[in-house]
Amino acid sequence: MHWADVAASRLLERGNQHVISSGITPSGPIHVGSMREILTADAVARAVHDKGGEAKLVYVADTADPLRKVYPFLDKSYSKWVGHPLAEIPAPEGNGSYADYFLEPFFEALQDVGVTPQVVDNHAAYREGHFSDCTRSAVENAGRVREILERVSGRQLPREWFPWTCRDNDGRLVNGHVTECKWPWLEFENSEGETVRNNLAEGEGKLPWRLDWPAKWSWLGVTFEAFGKDHATRGGSFDTGREIIETIYDGSPPDHLVYEWIHLKGSGAMHSSTGVTVSAAEMLNIAPSETLRWLVLKPQPQRHIDFDPGMGVLNLVDDYDRAGQARFGGDPSDDSRAWELSQITEIPEALPAIPYRHLVTLAQSRPSLDAVIETLQRTGELGGVSSADRKWLKQRLNCLHNWLDGAAPDSVRFMLQEKPPQLELNKGERSALTTLAGLLEDAEWKPQSLHDLFYVAQEASGCEAKELFTLIYRVLLGQQRGPRLGFFLSTLEREWVIERLRSYA
Repeated sequence: MHWADVAASRLLERGNQHVISSGITPSGPIHVGSMREILTADAVARAVHDKGGEAKLVYVADTADPLRKVYPFLDKSYSKWVGHPLAEIPAPEGNGSYADYFLEPFFEALQDVGVTPQVVDNHAAYREGHFSDCTRSAVENAGRVREILERVSGRQLPREWFPWTCRDNDGRLVNGHVTECKWPWLEFENSEGETVRNNLAEGEGKLPWRLDWPAKWSWLGVTFEAFGKDHATRGGSFDTGREIIETIYDGSPPDHLVYEWIHLKGSGAMHSSTGVTVSAAEMLNIAPSETLRWLVLKPQPQRHIDFDPGMGVLNLVDDYDRAGQARFGGDPSDDSRAWELSQITEIPEALPAIPYRHLVTLAQSRPSLDAVIETLQRTGELGGVSSADRKWLKQRLNCLHNWLDGAAPDSVRFMLQEKPPQLELNKGERSALTTLAGLLEDAEWKPQSLHDLFYVAQEASGCEAKELFTLIYRVLLGQQRGPRLGFFLSTLEREWVIERLRSYA
């Protein structure tokens, strides 16, 4: 059974209605690694629905969190905003807030991968009083909260610690010296020795993370959440959160899954702050939307994922396509279920059986979608073309053009030469090209037939196979290597190929 179905079955044993939560602090570009949490949550929500239950997917944008530092991608002028809530900082470009600047492209990417959560703006939630009950319980039981955090985490808190991050006169969030707290007012002394008042009921300040997280579970009624392994360590924020919600907030902790990181191949775990990232939008430009879901939903959550934007993209799509064909062939495996959960909307009735690597060649050898379709029909890989088929092909070709313009390795790139390259060929090479041109005149213009014909030409000319391969690539592409020759030739016009070969006679 797929892990999402296992989690859904566990949830449905507890009841039929569920709130499945996910979230992020929008401190920088939201990358592919950050998608693992929301896609894991979405898969579990879908599995609950598939089993007859009800599940609301909630995404909490932690816009009340402060800017921790001036990250490498920010102008140095942002130093004056360090410590301010992300919702109150201006965007790096244009209008709006810092938080919205990074959230908006992320939410667009979520739509592209079929995720439509209820979005909760944490900054607004504090201001609207949603955290008031938990905040009051925390500050009125500060001693018990301290005891829980110190005992469970194994760390001693500073003597002046208080379960509230205060808001200073200039809007920064600070750990002030609390001198009085009488609901809903808190007074603290700031670093300048000034007395500052916060209205806790109106969200002037915020709960520290280890209290903020279980407070979200409480007021949102969260029954399931997936989170990274950093929160799952012994004495970590989940352990303290579980006891805080039970003891201080009078609630129950959610069921959960712990997930591993997504690594950028050769660079380690993705982090916005270090610049080791591929944004969700960038990946959706170079790979079909379903494959981003597949990247996350095929492996067990506890396994780390290596994402390679180069050749790894081809392997990822090939793997996804194989699972789809197997699913339509009746395969009952977890991979087939992962493929179903990877669909953006409904499961299609059928799939075109066109290898993605063939489209890599077609994207570079044929000038338009119609030309690609004509070639695929001629090679027998595509019959009648529905509007869904055209949409499917168009999306894949768009992704391939973007990939070829950027992350694709040089080994898969080529450019058909409009004019014959200036080559110095010996008599044997010219003769081999003439022989091949003659054989191509009556050949069946399909990949396997052309592949077989190549070896007939090689024997007839007495040329070594490797030398003849290289010669044809030089003549057609002006380079030593190229795509698989049989399929590549089948994508070109017969007359054009023959004319090019004979131009060297």
